[in-house]
Amino acid sequence: MIPFAQYVQGLAGDDDLVHLDGPFDVPVDVLAGEALRASGPALQFERSNGVDLVSGVFSGADLMQQRDAQPWSRLSLGLGLDPDATLVDLLERISDLGPGAVDPGPTYTGQSASGTDTDVQEVQLPQGEADTWPALTLGVASVATADGTHWAPIHGSVVSGEKLRVRVPDSLQSLLSDDATITIALGVPPAAITAAYLLAVTERVDTPIQSCGVASAVPLVPTNGGLVPSTTEIVVETKITDRKPDFRSDRREAWEYVTESESLSLSVERVLTTDDPVVPVTPVGRPLADDLQLTGVTTAAALYHRVNNYWGISPVEWILVPAEAELGVCFVASDVLYAGFEWQLANILFSFSSLFDTVVIVDEDVPPQDFGRVLADIWLKAHPARDWIFSDPDAPAATRPRYRRDGETGSRVYVNAAWDPRWEDTYIAPRVTFENSFPSVVRDTALALWNEETTS
Repeated sequence: MIPFAQYVQGLAGDDDLVHLDGPFDVPVDVLAGEALRASGPALQFERSNGVDLVSGVFSGADLMQQRDAQPWSRLSLGLGLDPDATLVDLLERISDLGPGAVDPGPTYTGQSASGTDTDVQEVQLPQGEADTWPALTLGVASVATADGTHWAPIHGSVVSGEKLRVRVPDSLQSLLSDDATITIALGVPPAAITAAYLLAVTERVDTPIQSCGVASAVPLVPTNGGLVPSTTEIVVETKITDRKPDFRSDRREAWEYVTESESLSLSVERVLTTDDPVVPVTPVGRPLADDLQLTGVTTAAALYHRVNNYWGISPVEWILVPAEAELGVCFVASDVLYAGFEWQLANILFSFSSLFDTVVIVDEDVPPQDFGRVLADIWLKAHPARDWIFSDPDAPAATRPRYRRDGETGSRVYVNAAWDPRWEDTYIAPRVTFENSFPSVVRDTALALWNEETTS
């Protein structure tokens, strides 16, 4: 797999990256967020003080807008595929990076980054308009145990030149001793950060990377905190100083909605950099941001692999968890094996992920890149009175959708846009009624208002 700096150069060669010269009067996260909103190219922020930054390199065009490129085109390039690769090709490549893949063993090589007198504050990571300190995003944490090296995403802030406050998955913190070293890798190959996200969303962080396909795909080098990609742009070795720091923020990277995360306070022991480092950043909390895209595509890869091994056959053609819907909806194209299969498929997907509370099932011949066709099938084939199937009102709520802010649970729904009109009525899902579509408190209020109206 290609190094991160080479990947950025490849995007520039494809006219999919724009260089911006500093200094910047507008915060980097604002510029990055606007470029994503407009489905623009990736951005490289070239700075005289601090390392160069790039945004949008793991993201892509909005599916709701007409574009030649797909949202997964850039990541496909980074994972060694053609930019025109299909969604399924990408999902299968991502699955190959994870646990259980055929692995001939790690490859070791020399380290590109070297020791310097630079402290982490001199790197000049960007400080967003809503941030108290410079933000550390799209990082990979590496820790070593007796079983091997473990990777996970890491997100946090640079408090000073010698102090970081970060969040990591619970499962990674449980592997750490009190005096453990954590190595933070910034600017890793796309395969490495994709593998870290895949391990997080599947809650397999406790699996050593030596048992994952990424170990043979990315050359590695040892550090005091475990193995990292040899071409990592910036390596920061740290020690744990506090496992329960007073560090709270409403801004979370997308993977933190999938798995529980905990805060750590870290002291910086050593910083290694390449000659001209460039690292990725993401405008956390903005639509279509890199962390949102990585979470969606790795979740889709994990679901695609699991459901197509559930029945012993592979009825599912593709699964898409689009960042455009902020991960609240999962689209799946599948062959319908038998009456009631759609209900079973939707419930399996719900049980494997808490990112979405809506599943839309379309026919297996619908292409994922033609999102207009996907949405059209909902209007043409899914009648709200028959094909929108709601769960009980107290179903577990998804953790990502933004429209529920009261902390209460709600109904989940699957939309069957793949039913065969030739089926007998007994095989078609029952009509959705007022009684099973709304919580009891809503029904009681509606009934009371109706009675007041009819008696007045």
